[in-house]
This record gives sequence, structure tokens and C-alpha cells, in this order.
Amino acid sequence: MEEQELKHNNETAIESEHQQEHQHDAGCSCNHNHHHNNEDDDHPISCSCGHNHGHNHEDAHSVGLNSILKLRLTNSIFAIVLLISGGIYKLVYPEQEQMAQVILAIASVVVAIPVFWSGLTGLFSQQSKFMTEQLVSLAILAAMMQKDFVVATIIPIILVFGHFLEEKSIMGIEEAIASLKKLNSHDATVLRDGKEIHVELNELKIDDTVVCYPGETIAADGIVSEGDSSINMAPITGESLPVDAYSGSKVFAGTINLSGKLHIKVTALSENSIFNKIITMLKDAEKSKAPIVKIIEKYLDLYFPFVIMIASITLFVTSDINRAVAILVLSCPCALVLASPTAMIAALVNASKYGIMIKNTAFLEILSDIDTMVFDKTGTVTFGKLEIEEIETQAYVDEEKLLRTASVCASGSHHPVSTAIIEYMHKHNIPISVHSGQQEIHGMGVKTEIEGTKYYLGRQSWICSENNNLIPIEGKKSESSISVWVATDKQILGQIFFSDKPRPEMKEAISQVRNLGVEYLVLLTGDKKEIGDQVGQELGFDEVISECIPQDKLDYINGVKLLNHKVMFVGDGINDALALKASDCGVAIAHGGSDIALQNSDIALNSNNVSNLPQMFILSKQTRSIINQNILIGTSFSIFMMILASAGFISPIYGAILHNFGSVFVVLNSARLLKSSNNNQ
Repeated sequence: MEEQELKHNNETAIESEHQQEHQHDAGCSCNHNHHHNNEDDDHPISCSCGHNHGHNHEDAHSVGLNSILKLRLTNSIFAIVLLISGGIYKLVYPEQEQMAQVILAIASVVVAIPVFWSGLTGLFSQQSKFMTEQLVSLAILAAMMQKDFVVATIIPIILVFGHFLEEKSIMGIEEAIASLKKLNSHDATVLRDGKEIHVELNELKIDDTVVCYPGETIAADGIVSEGDSSINMAPITGESLPVDAYSGSKVFAGTINLSGKLHIKVTALSENSIFNKIITMLKDAEKSKAPIVKIIEKYLDLYFPFVIMIASITLFVTSDINRAVAILVLSCPCALVLASPTAMIAALVNASKYGIMIKNTAFLEILSDIDTMVFDKTGTVTFGKLEIEEIETQAYVDEEKLLRTASVCASGSHHPVSTAIIEYMHKHNIPISVHSGQQEIHGMGVKTEIEGTKYYLGRQSWICSENNNLIPIEGKKSESSISVWVATDKQILGQIFFSDKPRPEMKEAISQVRNLGVEYLVLLTGDKKEIGDQVGQELGFDEVISECIPQDKLDYINGVKLLNHKVMFVGDGINDALALKASDCGVAIAHGGSDIALQNSDIALNSNNVSNLPQMFILSKQTRSIINQNILIGTSFSIFMMILASAGFISPIYGAILHNFGSVFVVLNSARLLKSSNNNQ
């Protein structure tokens, strides 16, 4: 009794805490920041194209060029027209060179104004994200002082068009979100008063019956109330094979009905659907800042004075201002700034293809350090639902008759045992006897009466007490499963055994994560020791702890962390929320899992297929490797080009062109993550 009270109190506390967090962070599905420090979120870094690679709380995710880049492109086109006009004027009227110079000067001023404005903003705000504008501003001013207005115009034009190509090349989260939204239905067909009518998604209500025809996208999360079909779950879970759907099956908005007409009872409003939760997680992940970005920011504060010093020394030694201008242009740290964000965005998009939703990019790096994984059993390691394991009939009855008798009671019950019986019969094409009037006795079983015959499904002791004509018989006993008896008022027909079976892919997933560097795997369960040990031994866990309450799971996680281990917890239920939040990285099974578990996790698996767990570690290692390559190559390229510029081998205009090569390399290198598969290790 004390354990039940403690469990209730823990769950109540979690719900209360969840409500409080929503009051402070409405609309954000990731309402905790227990692993990362956001003290620098007011100082994000960006390149001069207007990319903001830091953390902000705007929800605008329109696909296309941002307004700053649009303005600078417009200015650049106007400046090009003036530049061409000035050149033609100079050729046609060579005696009026001063007028041609005025036209060229206007061109340089037009294209320089946005750069100067951003540079001054950075100067007064002391934000490193405007460093590129500051360096380019100095280069433009130096060229203007030399009355070289052509160079002063061409440098910012080339840089703007380079940033345009960068932005169009990056497969960003906005594109992923836009692609997802295309998959979603814009309206729904609802059955009201016996008629099918079309309504907008926001007009759907809980318990509405949505009608979905073959080839249509399912409009809402719900439960199939009528019909049979195959569902393409790939948009939500990443599963490549269609999934059968029939009466009682859960279906999700954004998935595609392939074959039969379905009636679906709505269980969640549009804004609370799994589909919209995925989009919210992608937005939150895009806003987040990885730890390595903060390191880059720290060193960028020292970068600006270093570049000014190099340019000044070059000017002093060579008296060639063009060399100094070229150094300023080539030193713009766009490649360095893009090194981490482009890789992180590509990794997030890749992860979403596998049904892995990473709420914060910081966890892509944390994954590489995980050495201990702790799993909840029910619903995580196992399916979380009962399945028929064995059927034992008496000599005077066959298996099909026993099941059809059981279905008389089970068809009107929502108990997990009844659900398992109906699903088994559906799978094996055994006719189901659907009746109403069942009476469910809590903890005992279900009984009903049809045309004077009584039917029973439940404990044998209860069945015999209900009908004195029946004599108890000896049945098989099992410590690792539960069983129910099937009987009529005339005879006991037999016994059905159930178990919550491990996921078939779990053993292989555990083997793979071991090969990827996880040293110790633990199974925590609230079940009795015999069941926990059987599952743990079958799947190859190093340790099994049974009869756990939520506080026990939390205590275990904290104990592992005190030993300086990096621990990941994988769970799906309300009772896993404490452990998910306390772990270094919490992974929730979103497909059919608890909302509270999902909200307290850092990563969510949209599929109930845990074979994608190893892919998280593979993707983390690949992302780290790509980021390191980007930083090394991007930095080395800039330094090498600056050396050539100081030696006089690169002019300012060529410097503006070559400067973009580093950024292009970073974008293309990061794009490799979009094509990586779970076979790459």
C-alpha cells in the first residue's frame, strides 16, 4: 500500500510540475533544460547573410530567403546596374571621368549601407554575430579611401551572392517541416447524423468519427471503429512496411490509408496530434544551440582583433592597401560559423527520416559519451501489451471453439486480456462472435448470457463460484505469464496463457549499441523477479532490477551518475518521467507512450521499433566527425588564403570570390549527413 501511495505521489508531482512548466513555456514541447546552459542564448552567432544560428523564440518558419538577404540581393542588383552604367559612361564620355566616378561611388554606397548598418549594430551591441559585417565594412572603407569604387562595390556583391548560394544549398529544418506539412491533410470527412460532411481540421472534436477512403491521408489521431486496411506509417514512424489496421487499432494523422475504407474515432485534437508534436520538436531543435557552438563563439571574440592586427602589419610592411583589404575580406569567418549549425541541421533532418526526434542539438554531442543504458521493460523492451502465448484445451473441445467462446466475453471488454484474444483471432482469421451485454467484474473476469447459455472468461475460482455446476480442474501453472480460463455454464473448456513478449528487434539493437561503445546495459521493471530475469536473460542485459517503483528508477539513475558514468534512460510511461528527466539523455517511445514521458525526454522515437536506437549513436559519431572536419578545413582554408593575400597573390576581388569556397565546402560536407544510413558505422 505504501508503494502504491508513493507511486501515486510521484506521478502527481510530475503532472503538477508539467503544468507549472507550461505556464512559463507555453507552446514548447521541450519544457526542460536540465543538461545544457543557455546563458549565451542572447548572443547567437550568424554569418552576414542573416542566418541566425543561435537560440530564439520566434515561431516563424517560412521556407525561403529571409528579409535581410532579400534586401541585400535587391541592393546588389541595383548596384550592379549602376556599376555597369558607370563603366559604360566612362567609355562613352572619357572626358567626364568625374561623373562616371560619382555613379560608381553611388553604386558602392548603395550596396555598402546594409553592411555598414549591421557592422555598427555589432560595434555598439558587442555581439560576435556581426563580425563578418565589421570586417567587410573595413574592407569597403579602405577601398573607398583609395577611390577604388569598383572594388568597394564588387566585394559586398560577391559576398551576398555567395550567401545566397549557401542558403539555397542548405537542407534546413524549414524544408523538412514544409515537406511534413505537405503530407498532412487540410480537411477531414466526418460522419454526422449519418451523413459524410467535409470540415476543416480545427473543427474536429474528440469522439468525432472521421471517414478515410483508400489513398487518403488520415486526418486525426484516433482508433479505428470500423473497417480494415493497410496503413503507410513512414511519415510518422519511419517504418517502411505497411501496418494492418482494423477495429481497435490506433492510427495517426499524417499517415496514409492504402486499401480499405476506415471509420476512425478521434482521440486527439489537431494541435495535440503526434504529427504536430513532431513539427514542434523540429522547431525546438532548430532553435537550440549545441555546446560546440558556444566554444566557437568564445574564440570568435579574439578573432576580430587578430585579423585587424594581421591586416595592419601587412599594410605597415608592404604599404599596399589592397593586400590589407584582401586579408579583411578573406578573414570573414562564415565557414567557421557554419561549421556546426549546418552539420546539426543535416543530422536532425536525417534523424527524422528514421523516426528519431531530437529536441535539442546538444544531445547529438552527449550521445557520443554515453557508457550506460538503462531500459524500462513494459512498453519499451517489450510491446507493452499482452499476447497469447499458449492455449491449453480440454479433450472434449478444440482450440477454435475455445477461442470463439472466449470472444463472446472479450468482444465487449477493454481489458488487455480481452484485447489480446480479439487481436489473435483477427490475425488468424477466426470468426469473432460480437455480442453486447457483457458484465466485467474487476479482478475476476467477464461474463455474459446469450439465449439462456452463460459464458465466462476469467479466474477459475470465480467461474466456479458463479456456477456451482462446474467442478474445478487442475491446470498448467506458469511463473512467467498470466492465464485465464474459458467456460460455459455446462463445462470448463480450457486455459489461455498470455505474456508481454520482448520486441523481436531488441536483442539485435542491444548488440549493436554494445559495439558502438555502450559498456553496461540495465533493465528496470515493476514486474516480479521471475518475469524480469527471464526477459533480461533472453535479451542479454548485464543487470536486471525488478519490482521497481518510479523512485527506485530515479535513485538508480542518480547513483550511476554519482559514479561519473554518462547514462541514457529509455522509457515510455508516466512512471518513467522522473528517470527520463534525471538521466544525461532521456529517450521516450513516443508511439503509444505517455505524453508526460515524452515531455520529460530529450529524444523521442516515433516508431515503436527500437531498432533505430543504434542509429542515434551512429549519427552522433558522424556529426561530431563532420563538425571537426568543417572546423579544421574551414579555419585552415581561411588562414592559408590570408597568407597568400598578405604575400600579394590574391586581390580583394579574387579574395571575395575565394572566400566563399570555404563556406561551400562546409555546406557540402555537412550535406553528407543527409545521405548517411544506419549501415554506416
